[in-house]
Amino acid sequence: MFVMHGVAFLAQAAPAADNSPMARFFGGGMSFPVMMALMFAILYFIVIRPQNAERKKLQQRIESLKKGDKVLTTSGIFATVVTIETDRAVLKISDETKVEFSKSAIAQVLTPEPKG
Repeated sequence: MFVMHGVAFLAQAAPAADNSPMARFFGGGMSFPVMMALMFAILYFIVIRPQNAERKKLQQRIESLKKGDKVLTTSGIFATVVTIETDRAVLKISDETKVEFSKSAIAQVLTPEPKG
């Protein structure tokens, strides 16, 4: 008897189709791909594009590091640049402590960009 109620529920008539342009856009067969493309476009312009721009800006700042610049490493260490090599930087943490880091371990350049 329980099965009969479930089958009867599924056999109910579908609502009448609305043929307006808005109903066709949002309720038609192409609505899912259109909505997915729209969601991806929004995600791209709100999240991905600004992140890429920030990453490029940081990379440029790291490439232009020079002696005396203040930096923050990915491990949370504030330091001053002592020397720069192609893929490494020697950073001074305190008066007696110098540590060699990979340039990719620099999370932020704290020295202000020169105006100009």
